[in-house]
Amino acid sequence: MTQAGTQLSAYRYSKWRWLRFRRSWTDTRADRVPSWSKLYLRAYVHLLALVLVVLAVVLAALAKTLTPAVVWHGLHALPGGVVPLVLIACLVPAFATYQWIRPIWLDLVMVRERAIDFTGGRFNTRARESHSVFIGPLARTLNALAERMERLIAAQRDLTNGISHELRTPLARTRFALEILREPGSAQEYDSAIASIEQDVTELDELIDMSLTYARLEYSSLQSNLEPTPLVAWLEAQVRDSAVLYADKQVTLDIDAARTTRARMDKRLMSYALRNLLRNAGKYARSHIVVALTVRHGNVELAVEDDGPGVPAAEREHIFEAFVRLDRNTGGYGLGLAITRQVLRAHNGRIAVTEPAALGGARFEISWPADNR
Repeated sequence: MTQAGTQLSAYRYSKWRWLRFRRSWTDTRADRVPSWSKLYLRAYVHLLALVLVVLAVVLAALAKTLTPAVVWHGLHALPGGVVPLVLIACLVPAFATYQWIRPIWLDLVMVRERAIDFTGGRFNTRARESHSVFIGPLARTLNALAERMERLIAAQRDLTNGISHELRTPLARTRFALEILREPGSAQEYDSAIASIEQDVTELDELIDMSLTYARLEYSSLQSNLEPTPLVAWLEAQVRDSAVLYADKQVTLDIDAARTTRARMDKRLMSYALRNLLRNAGKYARSHIVVALTVRHGNVELAVEDDGPGVPAAEREHIFEAFVRLDRNTGGYGLGLAITRQVLRAHNGRIAVTEPAALGGARFEISWPADNR
């Protein structure tokens, strides 16, 4: 008997237990604790009813075949009479119900506890893997939700920290320029301060735009924006527009696909991803850039390679993280490749830095399903 039972008489303790049992059956609050007895008794009653129906059908069939008197006499002729048969009919469903419902109940309690953890923001917990056909999919869905929330929280934290760090330099320059504008020493100094503020405002606007793009890709799905696009014509237009910015570099197109090939994609975002790769190649290439396109096994495979210094093997995965820059002298905020990876993820694709094939520099390969449904 529990501590509460030792302080009460047997009658009062029994009454207290009965009131608790009745409350668990009548409580309809959304936050009520699940009742094991309620679940068990409901399942037992249903199974017992099924067993009794089966027995009744069997006895009715025997009575019709023989006679009710013969069946009744046969039941009384059993060892112990009808009582053992009744006990078996009641106890076997009780045992079967326990063996069936108990694992489900434990899984339900486990899932409820994990859901409470998630409600409190503890997304590092995971639901135990369940082999139940009822609870297993729910537990896996909860774990996937927790992983997604952890990733979003980490992305938000990195984005906030990165933006706050990147804002310091242009804000400090703007503040310094404003101090000059209070008492400019000459017209040239005044014009220089105005030009500096304009440049800093442009940088801040670019940072905000890239940060919002990164956040949108991290928090939302783009499947509704996918549309069939002529692949070769799209690629030629993107390379032609980017080549204007790097007139001193030779850009070679290597296309191994029919001009009628179409791929489902978000043209705006995929164009951003490709232009970002071409922009990086233009920054680091010495004189030559190769853009290769192939379509095989139902996937679009696109590679951008330059003859620059390349990417160290140890940094080939690190550079896709937000606000990571290997060379801080080339400008930018370290968001371009992170956004590109998000674009490819939204297209069920991937991006990777691989070994150079021809030019010996950096080689970025992206691929995504051509149909992408």
